[in-house]
Amino acid sequence: MEPLPSRLAAAQLFRDAAGRYRAHYGDWRFSSVFQPVFYRGGGLFGHEALLRVDNAAGQRPPPDLFFSSLAPEQAAEADRLARLIHVRNYAQSGESGCLCLNLLLQTVIGDNHSGRAHLPLLQGMLETLEMDRGGVIFELLEYELEHHGQQLLDPLRRASDAGFGLAVDDFGGMGGPQGRVTALCPDVIKIDRSLLLDYMAGDQSRLPAMLEYGWRIGSRMLVEGIESAEQHQAMQALGVELYQGYHLGRPAELPVRRQL
Repeated sequence: MEPLPSRLAAAQLFRDAAGRYRAHYGDWRFSSVFQPVFYRGGGLFGHEALLRVDNAAGQRPPPDLFFSSLAPEQAAEADRLARLIHVRNYAQSGESGCLCLNLLLQTVIGDNHSGRAHLPLLQGMLETLEMDRGGVIFELLEYELEHHGQQLLDPLRRASDAGFGLAVDDFGGMGGPQGRVTALCPDVIKIDRSLLLDYMAGDQSRLPAMLEYGWRIGSRMLVEGIESAEQHQAMQALGVELYQGYHLGRPAELPVRRQL
């Protein structure tokens, strides 16, 4: 996929016929879907916001491929735009529970530079929409946290000090607990799906060890990629608190209960 030239970087918000926020970014259109996250007992913990990117030619690249095709400044701009429609659509839905937002590496590192800081902009938007920042959780990949160290730890700690929640995604995919996850001590740890699959295939050691690690540092543990009743029951038997996956709920648009 060709990177967007700078002249196409202009962004424009608009509403669809149902009142949901969408956005144009060059020739691409952004929209929001949300996947539910559940407690062990079945109650709703919240939703993870996911971006859908498409164009008039019917192309729909995975978001990570789309962002990787952009120059760093464009990727940060597109990430801010995605976050804008996610937060507004979630506020309009009136849903209870937490809103989980995936952050690009460039966005978090940009908070070390006042001219590119995303946190003050997000705080202002949440105040305007009367949303509690304590119900917003930032997600970042374990791999990025471990490989970029202090560049990420410092702005993530500032976000935590400001009242936002923190989550580490794809945890355990690197083979074992890493030092910077311990240093961050995130509110939520999302177990890499490969550990779930290994456990169901007979590896009874890795997944329980990762759960014990997370509980020891005080994080809430979430298993994602639950695609069958059997997997769900097996994770419940291990005492996992939070669950996400197609068996429980697919990503979908949320209703508009009030236009903001």
